[in-house]
Amino acid sequence: MAFSEDADRTGLVLLLFLGASTVVLALPRADPFLALHTKQIGIVEMSATRKPTSTAEVVQQLAKELENLQEKKDTPYIWPVRWERDRGMYPSDVKINFAGRPELAEFRDVLGVFDNNMFATAWITICLLEAYHYAKAPRPTDDQLGLALKAIDEYHDKNTVYENSVMNFWPQKYNQSTGTWQSTPRNMLRAFGFFDVVPAKLVEDFLKMIGLGDVAKIFQSILSMRSTFQRAFHIPPDFDDTFVNMGLGSLLADLGDDMPDALALWREQNSNVTSALDALRQYAYRPFSSDQNVNTIDVRTYYYMRHFLNKARARGEDIALVPTWVQNLDEARKNYYKGVAMPFQMNNVDVTVAANTVYGLTASVLSGVLPASTLDDPLIRQVYVNTSSMIAHQVTNQLYGRPDLELTYYPSVFEFYWFVARTYSRMETALQTMPLPDAMQEVFPILKSALEKNMTKDIMEKAKAEGQDMLYFDDFLGDGDVDKHNQTLVRGEDRLFTTSVAINALLSTWTVFSDVNKTIYWKTNTPTDVRNTVDKSVRWLTSNILEDTYKPFNVFFSGSTKGKSSQPFGFPSNRIEYLNGTVIDNDRRFPEGGPFFFGVQGTIPEDQYKVLITEKHFGMTTPTNFTSFNEPGNYFPFWASPAYTYANAMLALARFDSIVG
Repeated sequence: MAFSEDADRTGLVLLLFLGASTVVLALPRADPFLALHTKQIGIVEMSATRKPTSTAEVVQQLAKELENLQEKKDTPYIWPVRWERDRGMYPSDVKINFAGRPELAEFRDVLGVFDNNMFATAWITICLLEAYHYAKAPRPTDDQLGLALKAIDEYHDKNTVYENSVMNFWPQKYNQSTGTWQSTPRNMLRAFGFFDVVPAKLVEDFLKMIGLGDVAKIFQSILSMRSTFQRAFHIPPDFDDTFVNMGLGSLLADLGDDMPDALALWREQNSNVTSALDALRQYAYRPFSSDQNVNTIDVRTYYYMRHFLNKARARGEDIALVPTWVQNLDEARKNYYKGVAMPFQMNNVDVTVAANTVYGLTASVLSGVLPASTLDDPLIRQVYVNTSSMIAHQVTNQLYGRPDLELTYYPSVFEFYWFVARTYSRMETALQTMPLPDAMQEVFPILKSALEKNMTKDIMEKAKAEGQDMLYFDDFLGDGDVDKHNQTLVRGEDRLFTTSVAINALLSTWTVFSDVNKTIYWKTNTPTDVRNTVDKSVRWLTSNILEDTYKPFNVFFSGSTKGKSSQPFGFPSNRIEYLNGTVIDNDRRFPEGGPFFFGVQGTIPEDQYKVLITEKHFGMTTPTNFTSFNEPGNYFPFWASPAYTYANAMLALARFDSIVG
């Protein structure tokens, strides 16, 4: 894969990701590298035989390709030609969202590090199970499920000294010097380690020599933060992976008669599921509590969350919400030096993590994975209801125009919508045969209103026409580039994924699965324009998902900082401390006495807060506006998985094709 014609550098590819695995010069436009690159990132290549044309045929083909994309064996790392790949994983790559000039776009395309993580494999497996359970997709094989579950089993938290279902994003490695298990993205660490072999100055000079000065500056910036990045890799377990795993187990429980071996394996691996509830009780964000361990939150979270919190305080309500990290401040103080700490040593609330946790709780109770009495526990019920209400509040208010803050780790609002709609859909399925538990009865109408009104309106307004009978959806990947004449390009690199999750969000909201007769049907109150939008979007997706017109990329995950607008340092805080507990009086400048944390404890009166956002913090202005994830000069790491795109497309197409009437 050589530089595009617009780049005026045909025949040259520099493989460099943070400091990727090798440098390839004078590479012909040709095919050995293209084939290798395509295989590594998991892009489906259709053979010369007849391509599927009907929706059902496309679903069948996608199911076959997904089975082929799963890693069947452990593959060792070989410098500089091959990343380590763990058996059972579905492929996902860490890439960087460079946007702008042609060479930056090319770097975004070809550079990537294969990442072994629980998340991509869990979500792809969930899509496979849902497509089979709720629709007419092929049944994933027992081998396929067994490989995935055995791979995911490695991600249970090893610092918890008893059997648990608290999960990590990355595999852990024991550090004998600190006596702790550390999250260890091995390939990412190797990418930085490239510069222990090849001098960074050599690469920088080469980039400048071939006219890639902008890339050289980015490269220098990344390398200057090498130790920061490496420390950020050593994160604690999180509620996202924890409750995604619970949701996966719930699907297997729903399918227990059909998949007894997979369910038995999951239950064996998760013999203490209530450990997830114990963690939720201990680490829930409680802004009105006097406990300083749980009443302080990331300044970016508070910026968008304050509207919800202020309304709750005015009503005299206590609040408990799902945070991202399974860690509190005292543990962060202690474990920072052991290599297990939250980014910025501070917890946050991501509305998408919150949505996944609500789904995990909902599905676990309804499937019997968790006891029916789970939501009778006062604190668990409070977290469940408060978090669901908060999610509905954010949907209703269109994320207050700050997706960069609210979608802390998931930049795609369409993906967020689908995650929320999954909970609502699961409740509707249960209602076909039984009444909902009291807490769910309280949550159900709140989610229903937000999804049927606000979410649906937002999705419908974002649909784009292709001809008279097709619609698609774009997010942002590849839509911030320019050609050599500085003309704006819209590449639609996440178009396939975004269209898939938009369809899934609408179908999860406006169709009902009957567990009695195993059919899907439109709700009687479904607006005609919703049905037409889904129909035209399915037609577009069927026509394009197996073609090479659009890249099957996505931004299904990212770091919390995605540019200047989401850097935490410019936001107001009211609590700043060194990790040893010494209070720092103000935020006029960066502290020089060692590691520190800063956040908002409790709440700040709104009139005071409005004054604070006009002032500088750590020398920075509060970023009060969000423009784009493709803002010039911004770049950030993200996770892309074509396999996840294919899995979402298969689910969307299979569910649509199964609608009766």
